[in-house]
Amino acid sequence: MGNGSDERLARARETAGKLFPPSSVSIPRFKVPAEIEADWRSLSVTTVLGDVWSRPGLEMKYRSMITIAALTALQRLEQLRAYIQGGLNVGLTRTEVCEIILHMCVYAGFPAAIEGFRIANEVFEELDRASGQPVGTQ
Repeated sequence: MGNGSDERLARARETAGKLFPPSSVSIPRFKVPAEIEADWRSLSVTTVLGDVWSRPGLEMKYRSMITIAALTALQRLEQLRAYIQGGLNVGLTRTEVCEIILHMCVYAGFPAAIEGFRIANEVFEELDRASGQPVGTQ
């Protein structure tokens, strides 16, 4: 791997550590064919986390807000679950997560928001069970 690739991977790992620390209940894991798994993981991790999420123009909290909104609108529920927890890990509150999803009802429809709220509730319950106390309430 060249120096640029090493730097991208280092940024990706640092970003992933903030969004999805080892204590995370919902870490995005996506099954891809074994024939391309290593290449896919390298491409997706370095591009998404090393290039986009680690850019200086927006704080991670705001990137989380945008991602939660987009995943709610697109109904990418497995990814939404992971990025709701990621958002909480980088400073979003439960109220902010719910406001983002509520905002999407106007632009993506009430069914999209209802599914978003269902996923948010599941994440909140999982985190509360795992920690023994409410997470992301402040």
